[in-house]
Amino acid sequence: MTLTLYGSLQSTCTKRVLLVLRELGVTDYRLSNIDMQKGEHQEPNYVQDFHPVGRIPVLDDDGTRLFESRAICQYLVTKYGSGGALDKETQTLPELATYEQAASVEYSYFDPSMKSLAYENIFKKFMGHGDPDTAAVEKLKALLIKTLQHYETILSNREYLASNVSDLRLLRWEP
Repeated sequence: MTLTLYGSLQSTCTKRVLLVLRELGVTDYRLSNIDMQKGEHQEPNYVQDFHPVGRIPVLDDDGTRLFESRAICQYLVTKYGSGGALDKETQTLPELATYEQAASVEYSYFDPSMKSLAYENIFKKFMGHGDPDTAAVEKLKALLIKTLQHYETILSNREYLASNVSDLRLLRWEP
């Protein structure tokens, strides 16, 4: 059965899933465009059937519907296999904990500061929401710098953030 990814090529979260599909070599999927400019992601049927808070992307795999790009990526890596040392079946408890810690830092600090900086510096004016809030930008930059310094400390001792081997789940930091 063909996978259907509901999303938009303008969405970094949709691009994250597309990148994992490409890296896994999965070609049997269809991208169903959700026009966010028209508010298709906020229509009652979409919210009811696809995503409870009206976001993208959503993956439909033969009736199994998943939302949230990181959960979708994890599902795809588990289903199609990465062969990485961080596969849950082969990793040790310390490897699992290290991965989950790195994933939590990405989700809690890196991604929110990057998204908010992009909104303030790029999208806010484009969307007609006014000029960037310079005080907010400075706070976001400080958090991002602190997070990147943490990453540098980790990467001074190993090649990847979550272990010494690559794993497709690490693509959560992209794009």
